Amino acid sequence: MVRDRVKEIPKLLADTYAEIILSATYHSPKSVQELTATYDIPIAACYRKIHELEDADMVRCVDMIKSPRGKTIKLYRANIKEAHLTFEKGEFRIRLQFKTEKEEKEWITVKLHP
Repeated sequence: MVRDRVKEIPKLLADTYAEIILSATYHSPKSVQELTATYDIPIAACYRKIHELEDADMVRCVDMIKSPRGKTIKLYRANIKEAHLTFEKGEFRIRLQFKTEKEEKEWITVKLHP
């Protein structure tokens, strides 16, 4: 859960591959294979970044399909609706709003430096 991994959030949001994955999966789910083919991300790096983003609740697996060869392929979708970087009372903060099925607003705030 993201609240347990708050120190990783700024690093993930600044990562080029994470940015591509979040943007590419915002509107529709994508497989790792689609992401690597479309955005020229090395497959090992894509899997690693997907797992980091999943651990931080920033993407989630929304479906699993079978390939013509019978392999299971996971489809991932961005789980963040909005992210805001602010400077408040002398501290940088990242405020994240997650997508929820009920369209409720769930926000968390992360201080960049304790």
